[in-house]
Amino acid sequence: MNLIDFFQTQLTHSQYLIALSGGLDSTALLALLAKSRKNQPHLQLRAIHIHHGLSPNADEWASHCERLCQQFDIPLIVKKVQVNQQNGIENGAREARYQAIAQVRFADEIVVTAHHLQDQTETFFLALKRGSGLKGLGAIQTYSTLYGIPLFRPLLACSRQQLESYIQTLSLPWIEDESNADNRYDRNFLRNKILPELRQRWQNFDQLVARSAQHCFEQQQLIEELLREPFQQNYDEIHRTFSLQCFAQYSKSQQNALLRMWLNRQNHPMPSLIQLEQMKQDVIFARPDATPQYQLGEKMVRRYQQKLYLTPHFQTLDQLCLPIAIGEKIKLPDQLGELELQKNAENLTALWYSEQGIKRADLPLTTAKIQVKFAYSGKVRLSPTDLNRELKKVWQSLQVPTWQRQRIPLIFYGEQLKSAVGFFDVF
Repeated sequence: MNLIDFFQTQLTHSQYLIALSGGLDSTALLALLAKSRKNQPHLQLRAIHIHHGLSPNADEWASHCERLCQQFDIPLIVKKVQVNQQNGIENGAREARYQAIAQVRFADEIVVTAHHLQDQTETFFLALKRGSGLKGLGAIQTYSTLYGIPLFRPLLACSRQQLESYIQTLSLPWIEDESNADNRYDRNFLRNKILPELRQRWQNFDQLVARSAQHCFEQQQLIEELLREPFQQNYDEIHRTFSLQCFAQYSKSQQNALLRMWLNRQNHPMPSLIQLEQMKQDVIFARPDATPQYQLGEKMVRRYQQKLYLTPHFQTLDQLCLPIAIGEKIKLPDQLGELELQKNAENLTALWYSEQGIKRADLPLTTAKIQVKFAYSGKVRLSPTDLNRELKKVWQSLQVPTWQRQRIPLIFYGEQLKSAVGFFDVF
């Protein structure tokens, strides 16, 4: 089967957004999809070029892609992005690309990329270098989801030589990114120095690596199938927590696999074996009366009432005090949303707008100074006939995790606590 026929047998969808860099691989992809559209007129194609601004040639690359897309009558979107290099240029550029793609992708579009056989080998070796397990060694799959974006890679079984031959027959130009020659980057080092030697010694090396990657992927799928029932019994889809009630009953290997499945559900990078063991020691098997936590990358793993939580690394807000006037809406710190104070005929209403929705509190009218705080220690009375109770006990009865208690806006009249918005009022 020739390249075009093989390619077209994979096109089971009708709307594609083509990731176009202008290099050899994505140029071949663009040409193959344009050719396929002639045979399958129902195909709806768009292309996107990400202008990273990292190369002095970036403007010319964008113009090159515009000329290519005009030639094939495929609409092109050029998106300029800012690359956050805090975690490295490669990671920052990847995140910027997918954020830009997410902004323009139609709901029914699948993003199609030009990863090929040699890319698969490089990805497998990079996973080896990181000490990855089966999931990482499964490398690139034809269909996957990344950052919530559906991805399709129809060229994974094709070699770069096949793609080059194809676009040469069409006399199509392509660009060469000068950074591809910089062997300071791990992928380039493998591509330019290591893998050519291996391919010279073993002719079918890339196909054999792809076979091993597929074996790893299938083994990982089998593990997840075998653990699906215990995982679903312990995973809370709504709150994204993992119950630890039966955790000690599982074998060590099952424990590690279940934790990886939980982290994967939250799109968190896979931890190392050392990190997993530390997380179990510091959080899961910490003493029962502790409120343990463990920093895992940019997130925090926490435990509360025998459940695991994965949260951001929160700011400390216990000293913060924000004045608010009647009729005012203020921005809350640390991405907690906004708080608005409205006046009605008989009372005041506090409305807390956050990612979790809207919470409210109805308050008596007052002439006192109104403030918003996030910490309070003492006793509270939740109804006119109620006894004073320790605030800690109130939070426990409401099953509010320890770290969330100082992220709930507390309304004060002067120095008197009147409400934890959306949770309780104080009398």
